[in-house]
Amino acid sequence: MKLLNIIEIPFEKVLETYEKENGKKNDQWEINNLEKANKKFGSWINCKIPILEIREVVMPHYKYGGSAVIPAEGALLSEAYEFFNNNRKRFEIENSQFCKRVEIQKNIISKSKRVKTLYLSQEPLFIGLSYSGLTKFKGKITHLDGFHRLIALMDIEKKPESVESFIAVYNNFFDNLFEKLNSFN
Repeated sequence: MKLLNIIEIPFEKVLETYEKENGKKNDQWEINNLEKANKKFGSWINCKIPILEIREVVMPHYKYGGSAVIPAEGALLSEAYEFFNNNRKRFEIENSQFCKRVEIQKNIISKSKRVKTLYLSQEPLFIGLSYSGLTKFKGKITHLDGFHRLIALMDIEKKPESVESFIAVYNNFFDNLFEKLNSFN
């Protein structure tokens, strides 16, 4: 996946941005997810992802609010969106909460000049019901927060050129990046 304008960023800034964009919530699931990612990976980057590249983001199992939108083994965003789009009428009945959240995100994106930040990780967390079945996606950038936003981005016609993202990465991320860059010389 192509990442642009990569800079290292402290976890405190990730949390600060999350709270600024999303407000304080009674449900701490998302914050807990970010903290688990911070503990596992150890570092964070801020970058832009070209809009066509987001299709490659791994989506975890999602069944909240009705029938499963993403199977237990996960799916790439492009596959998840195709499944959702092909079964939209069924989901409007069986998982109306999911569909409503996608529509809310589409409206927010359409009215705003920028998309709220996506929160991702260098690979799946491999914990809990949502992430434990994603073994075939080891080493692939994976969703942590912004699920409905990602589906909405796939569903709107006028897309931004890129999306700002925070990605939890292993501490050796920059060493590996510099090795790749040096191999081109």
